[in-house]
Amino acid sequence: MSDIAGGTSDSLFVVSRNIPVKPFEEETLQEAIRNLMERNLIVGARADSPNRLHIFYDASCVGIGDIETWLEEAGIFIDHGFSWRLKSSWYAFLDENTKSNARSSGGACCNRPPPGSGDTAK
Repeated sequence: MSDIAGGTSDSLFVVSRNIPVKPFEEETLQEAIRNLMERNLIVGARADSPNRLHIFYDASCVGIGDIETWLEEAGIFIDHGFSWRLKSSWYAFLDENTKSNARSSGGACCNRPPPGSGDTAK
């Protein structure tokens, strides 16, 4: 199977996702991955089997929904079974959290402790 490893990314937000796909031509996969990597959309990819794609991307910039769309535009069709729909929803949730954390300035929302958490003696 194909193994296209991308360059290294210094990002702390690179994630790895296994995506079930319908069988594809080796040439179609290589061209699709090459196009995505040229546009800096993914860090790397490889086909683990004729029906499973392993993709690495920076979730602070790109989400699983984007990856699904770009793959299907490139001719790599995802197997949208129940298991993938569930995983895809979970990945979308994780990617959105990652994107929020990447853009966060950190710290608490305020410097006051919540009511009832401290000494109540007057």
